[in-house]
Amino acid sequence: MVLVREFRTDMNCMTEKMSRSTGFRNNVLTLFRLLLFLLPTVTAPAAPLPTLNIDLTQTSASGVSSGGYMALQFAIAHSDIMLGSAIFGGGPYRCGAEGVTTALGTCMQGQPDPQKAIVETETAAANGLIAATDNILRHRVWLFAGYNDGVVKQSVMDSLYAYITHYVPSAHVFYQKTLGAGHAMITQHHGTECSLTGGVFINDCDYDGAGLLLQHIYGKLSDPAAAAPAGELLAFDQSAFTQGDSHRVGLAREGYLYLPASCSRGELCRVHIAFHGCRQYAGEVNDQFYRYAGYNQWADNNRIIVLYPQTVATSLGPFNPKGCWDWWGYTGADFAYRNGAQIGAVRSMLDHLAQGFTPEQPLFTDTPPELSAIDATDDSALLVWTRGRPASAYRLYRAPGNTDQFERVADMPQTSGSHVDRGLLPDTKYSYRIGFTGSSGTEENSNTATIVTRSPAPDCDPYFNDNVTHASRGRAHVWFGLTFAKGSWDYMGFWNLLTETALLRDDDGFQVGVCPWRNGH
Repeated sequence: MVLVREFRTDMNCMTEKMSRSTGFRNNVLTLFRLLLFLLPTVTAPAAPLPTLNIDLTQTSASGVSSGGYMALQFAIAHSDIMLGSAIFGGGPYRCGAEGVTTALGTCMQGQPDPQKAIVETETAAANGLIAATDNILRHRVWLFAGYNDGVVKQSVMDSLYAYITHYVPSAHVFYQKTLGAGHAMITQHHGTECSLTGGVFINDCDYDGAGLLLQHIYGKLSDPAAAAPAGELLAFDQSAFTQGDSHRVGLAREGYLYLPASCSRGELCRVHIAFHGCRQYAGEVNDQFYRYAGYNQWADNNRIIVLYPQTVATSLGPFNPKGCWDWWGYTGADFAYRNGAQIGAVRSMLDHLAQGFTPEQPLFTDTPPELSAIDATDDSALLVWTRGRPASAYRLYRAPGNTDQFERVADMPQTSGSHVDRGLLPDTKYSYRIGFTGSSGTEENSNTATIVTRSPAPDCDPYFNDNVTHASRGRAHVWFGLTFAKGSWDYMGFWNLLTETALLRDDDGFQVGVCPWRNGH
């Protein structure tokens, strides 16, 4: 590299001198310029990951698709430091352990057995490959399944919900499945049309996925930054955490970190790990995920550092042409354990970040908890609140409709910041308040928060894939290199691996399109 840099310098000097000479040297000058163009560009090495004041016991993770599988794997493997996880379009723990055929079949389009995932988890814990499963009990878990997601079917997410609620109380698990979103990261303002799948896999659904999941995990947060986030987006060298063999591990040379100004100043912060999906790594979509997925605005005012580790597409050793996170074993059989190549690398990143940790006592404000009802399904509501003055007990009260007759519905631990109220009616208004017992021994009340539950999702059976796969699985016919949906004969385009189509089951056949939204949901 040094020789190349010196040669470039010498050639620049030569071309400058030749440019002052007579015209017969123009051809030579052109040749030199061509050589300069063909020489490789010397790029500066990525900066090292900084060390900061981070409490690792406040870590959380989320992810889309393969990133959703990885977020769950990481949360289970390191449940002792995790507060919770969130999954957009993923499935149960070690679902793809039997290989890529199972991963692409049962774990994306079928209905995995949650009991099998439970056995996998218990066996791994018994062998010391993951942290003790008792830790999972305190997690908050947020799940999202759009009913237009034809990549990871809702039946897979239903199995994930059954697996999670084996360990986590259902009042700590929010499962949103009433929105007509495609397979994507779901945002408030950025991306393609909500019901579609493809592109950079970020959809504008007027739904703040990042903000909702972070508040379910951490409790009510300060409002997100109104303008562009004021913190820094840093590129860092991931090879430092893979023993210099990032390619074998399936990781890119660079990862990214969002660093709020408060954390840069040394204030105590926490880390949220955001795992992108397949075909969503920076080498494919540039900065679309780590800049626009919606996390950074919330991180700014809430002392949250967002870690964006990055994969890379590989064709040989390992075979991972879409840059997916490893959830079927392409880096080895230990892919979902603490010693897995990718999980180990990300944990090393966290340990490095936290080297500046200075323990501090948690601070309480001398005010009552502030309650918000931030989301609802057709039968549940997600409630979050700030932790105010210390209390010996929290109790949740609910009033249906327009009445003011509040009834006690749940006791909640003092350390919690969110609760999922279940058993509600669709399209119905509910009001809530929190009662808390302070040092005086008498119960005080929080503010009142109100929300209307959503309509149930319509019946929908979506499929999204390339036309070759659609045809091979009996969803399409091929005629002279053209593809048509089985039954409806809707035209789907050329029969190849590059043309992707969204299909819906229609009686015994299929049609091109997506499910219509019901009542705006």
